[in-house]
Amino acid sequence: MIEEADLYKIYQALGNPHRRKIISLLGERPEGMAFSELKRELNISVGSLYYNIDQLRDLVYQREDKRYALTEKGVVAYKMLKKDVERVRSEGSASGFSGLTDTLREIFFPRWFFAFLESRRRLTPAIAVVVLLVGAIACSFNGVVLHVTWIAYSSDKALCASSFLWSWLAISAISFFIASPWRSIAFREGLKRLPQYLAEAGLAMFPLAIFVVLEPILRGNTIARVVAQLVLWLLALVFLSSSLSHVTRCRGEAAFLVVVLVMFVMTIVIPQLVVVSP
Repeated sequence: MIEEADLYKIYQALGNPHRRKIISLLGERPEGMAFSELKRELNISVGSLYYNIDQLRDLVYQREDKRYALTEKGVVAYKMLKKDVERVRSEGSASGFSGLTDTLREIFFPRWFFAFLESRRRLTPAIAVVVLLVGAIACSFNGVVLHVTWIAYSSDKALCASSFLWSWLAISAISFFIASPWRSIAFREGLKRLPQYLAEAGLAMFPLAIFVVLEPILRGNTIARVVAQLVLWLLALVFLSSSLSHVTRCRGEAAFLVVVLVMFVMTIVIPQLVVVSP
């Protein structure tokens, strides 16, 4: 018997017409559908389709053959949809705030981006390595020490390079262990997700890599430097929290708060390095 909380989630998920269409299509085709088939049927962008599939993560899953199919809860949702589509539509719209809310979540919490990369498993680690190397090399070459939310300067190239890697590792590891639902899954099963998040978090560090590359150009213009730092740090927060939400399956808003909390505490608790300005 389905629980009331699950019933609410189903109504919430089906508050969007695209998601109702996905459930209907997969319900009518138990053999599953490829991503390209779903895209052709819905006639929406790749990003929108990945976003809606991600929002249906409890109802839809990707099989080993890369085709999408309904989970057990998805089958229940399909039966509900067939039995009373008008009620599902009205209840879903009322409980899910599907229109504007979905648009804002898609913009500020682009989990669909990481869902897209997950289907190309080798791509994420490769890009993450490139981002981390660029960030570390730029820090070393420009004499920049990146310490989570602030930067300083040093002539120690090893210190500068390691600061970018250390910031990535500390932020991602601590936020992962805070956000992971350890009570509902086995400890070993939870740890299996850590490498995936480390790779996605490495990729999400690209705004900070951009900043340390541009930092020497911005040193002479305080306003431009502050604006660039605020924008790029916020962008990094968005991508880090989106990847955390994607891997741990927590809400985007909760993941965002976790990452902000981790960054804030690390900045306050860990003593700042003694460095020399250029």
